[in-house]
Amino acid sequence: MAPNRPTSFDYRVLPPSAFAGRRARPTAIDLFSGAGGLTLGLLNAGWDVRACADVSAACAATHHLNFPNIPIHVGDVSRLGSGDLLRMAGLKPGALDMLAGGPPCQGFSILGQREGHDPRNRLFLDFMRLAHELRPKAILIENVPGLATLEGGAALRTISQAFDEAGYDAACAELVAAQYGVPQLRWRMVFVGWRRGLGRSNGFPLPTHGTAGIGDLVPNRTLAAAHAEGFLSTWEAIGDLPVVAAGGTASRYASDPACSYQVAMREGSGLEVDNHYAPRMSEVNLARIRALKPGQDWRDLPYELLPPGMQRALRKDHTRRYRRMTWDGVPRSIITRFRDPKSGEYTHPDQHRTISIREAARIQSFPDWFRLQGSLSDQYDQVGNAVPPLMARAVGAEILQVLQSSAPAVPALAPKSRYRLTAPAQADLLDQAAA
Repeated sequence: MAPNRPTSFDYRVLPPSAFAGRRARPTAIDLFSGAGGLTLGLLNAGWDVRACADVSAACAATHHLNFPNIPIHVGDVSRLGSGDLLRMAGLKPGALDMLAGGPPCQGFSILGQREGHDPRNRLFLDFMRLAHELRPKAILIENVPGLATLEGGAALRTISQAFDEAGYDAACAELVAAQYGVPQLRWRMVFVGWRRGLGRSNGFPLPTHGTAGIGDLVPNRTLAAAHAEGFLSTWEAIGDLPVVAAGGTASRYASDPACSYQVAMREGSGLEVDNHYAPRMSEVNLARIRALKPGQDWRDLPYELLPPGMQRALRKDHTRRYRRMTWDGVPRSIITRFRDPKSGEYTHPDQHRTISIREAARIQSFPDWFRLQGSLSDQYDQVGNAVPPLMARAVGAEILQVLQSSAPAVPALAPKSRYRLTAPAQADLLDQAAA
């Protein structure tokens, strides 16, 4: 059983400059890198991230600011070849240790339309095409748990076959960010694949926070109080950030950090805080927010303040819409729509607004020195779609340990999971991806 919370856990997320000049480290390339949460976590885990790629110019601007020495390809990954990546990374064929990434999840997400034929879903196959060409020792993919049940499990079978045809033995597990020091109940599906013949398996880190193990916590179910004991709270995540009004910005800290997480998040940021913009609210939404106490939601609103579509809703439906956060609770999963109070539990515990971009970044475990670029809409998307750096660090460190250890005599047991990868004999998916 994991401890409730380690007393000496290091919440610091260091900048790339902290690793400059260190001895040779295993190499990695991060595709669909977004804001850079996975890149940042892998750097802090001991990897040498040599190159990144993303289609978004705003993400590239954030990347250039925070990772000035890591080249990034800005464009469609489906048009990217392995030779292009190797030239960017300064690597010879066969020298890459890990290919990592989080292909866009909108087509798979249970929060979206779950379209099996969404063209973004085939980006998984573009990722695996590049893996087949690059032949890294390890493959790491992060995505949403909802893909496991998409079209009756067809997406998971497709992913299984793609790993198999590329020559990798893989496993998957649902990991919860809060179990790795992130102040957020965020479930993610993680795939780890090892090139056949290396004698490697697993790569899923044991939880450091809480009392549950991998696979014990299931999304969309009430979390037992005993399981949440030891997770970081809303106050620990954002309680030290300055007061800001809806539609306003604050740029300087107004108080000292009061816990280890706050100290770690502020390290290297000086006296000023960036991206602490709170979304503008309509007058009716401000009225709704003012009417709610911490922990209350739409069911506690006066009838006349309810949106017309919710005046006939059942009380068991939409249970987190308009919910005000509590200081002692664990924040919910950050999504791109965290600026909208009807999207879920994103209203500040005592200020009359939804959480700011910096507060959302804190809940994702991005340190305050990490600055987001682009329009406000770009920044919402970058934070909501990001891999939490502390979670990425935990996974990256475990894969690194497996990679550098002597080959185990007995393959490691797969983690507890509701899902298993299989490889049914169907059409050649890599040919499909190249078509």
